[in-house]
Amino acid sequence: MESEEPSSTHPTPIPSLRLNIIVLGLWISLFLAALDSTIISTAVFDISNSFQSTSQSAWVVTAYLLTYNAFVLLLAKLSDIVGLKPLILISNGIFLVFSIACGVSQTMNQLIVFRALQGIGASGLYCLVFVAILRLISLEKAGLYSGIISSVFALSNLLGPILGGVIVDNTTWRWIFYLNIPLSAIAIVILSIAIPASKDIKLNRETLSKLDFIGSLLSICWLVPLLFALQEGGSHYPWSSSKIIGSLTGGIVALITFVTYEAWLQKQNGTREPIFPIRFLRNPMQALLLLNVLFTGFAFYTSIILLPQRYQSVNAVSASRAGVLLLTLTLCLPFFSLIAGAVLSKKPEMTYSLLILGTALILTSTACLSDLSVNRAVSNTQYGFQVIMGAGLGLVSTTQYVALKLTFPPSDTAAGTGAMNMLRAMGGCIGLALCATMLSAQLNSDLPSFLSPELVEIAKETLREGNGLSADNLTAVRQIYGKGYDSGFQVMIAFAGANVIAAGLLFLVTSRRGGVDKLVEAAKAIEAQS
Repeated sequence: MESEEPSSTHPTPIPSLRLNIIVLGLWISLFLAALDSTIISTAVFDISNSFQSTSQSAWVVTAYLLTYNAFVLLLAKLSDIVGLKPLILISNGIFLVFSIACGVSQTMNQLIVFRALQGIGASGLYCLVFVAILRLISLEKAGLYSGIISSVFALSNLLGPILGGVIVDNTTWRWIFYLNIPLSAIAIVILSIAIPASKDIKLNRETLSKLDFIGSLLSICWLVPLLFALQEGGSHYPWSSSKIIGSLTGGIVALITFVTYEAWLQKQNGTREPIFPIRFLRNPMQALLLLNVLFTGFAFYTSIILLPQRYQSVNAVSASRAGVLLLTLTLCLPFFSLIAGAVLSKKPEMTYSLLILGTALILTSTACLSDLSVNRAVSNTQYGFQVIMGAGLGLVSTTQYVALKLTFPPSDTAAGTGAMNMLRAMGGCIGLALCATMLSAQLNSDLPSFLSPELVEIAKETLREGNGLSADNLTAVRQIYGKGYDSGFQVMIAFAGANVIAAGLLFLVTSRRGGVDKLVEAAKAIEAQS
């Protein structure tokens, strides 16, 4: 087998068997990174009890998500400098080491710190897996393999809460982290042997001088406080609290500074390359694709995360049962991802048409999910709505990476992939924050009308009888929760509609620039020259 590829920016023909082995290693890596963001959800209560630190329990989740999202741009750009293969192996190693550290933590503070460091490794896996797919695989196969890789998120969101609940019910929560050890080791072995190295990557002082260190620091400085404020505001802290206002202000100021610096750096035309090329925002096709990814994040995260929460709070089902009720969506999503991949592998010229179809399905399902019954019985119609949402998300998730391959030049693959992954996560965080705000507003408005202040606080924290809430009160509280979730999805309709517009504009701009056929021919010509 060959051990090197001639270029780090062009797909290189790789034997089918070797390619499938590489994809298996990439799939395992991304699956573990995505799984650890959801498996912890049903174990947080048990973890906080074991350390007697309930007040800090939210940080077990938040610390991981902050670094998971904050290092995407830096690590994607770094792959151009140190090479894709070594960086993805290093990311796997970091994830493995700190998974072990999380499992042996003796205090809550230790666990929070180790979770943050584990998130850095997961961030590398999150972005570099897609960089690898786009670099190593030809245009004809990019759709199919992107669909296979995208199925990770549906499966991890399905299995995560269920698996976490099974582990804490039958053994110690530490096995949540020990579970990563054998699978991560297998992925490291597979990728170290199968993935080709890069001949043109030379790690020295000259190549390191190209890294945008200031931009890298600013990309983390604005994203961390902003994500913290969006995730914690309205849930663990009031939006008016000094912590949230301070985080939002600091994040916005740092974001403005980041954009200004990147624009200045790009104008210098020096050896140092911006971590986020501002030209992405000046190119209509690239800017519209990134906007489409941002809006898609709203629908993906709100449907995957909020629907199970709704089932537990409104329909009074267990965590594992909520995962089962979401099965329709989580099975349809990878199925339609594969369909999109199969179609685009034969007809890549349908890329932007599928993007419009997918966003239209997302808009339709979002509108339907905003009017679910608030009664305790699970409405059968929600299964149909889940099918529509799963179909829309599945079509879009695969199509966006094929569109990236058509829209961005090979030299911008890493930066474009990093930007897409960051914006998807940002959209999800904003969407979840808006839905949490709407739910909180509904509870604050309706609960005081029939509950005392003490019972209002209890109703916000737990929905169990025996805590001062009568059966009748509990039924009324669940209905208010249902109205709150409905109002959140009603707000999401606006963003889903904007997503359809973005996809439509992207189709029109592409048509005016010669159509998709011209982009496909150009992409194939670049591959032929590699």
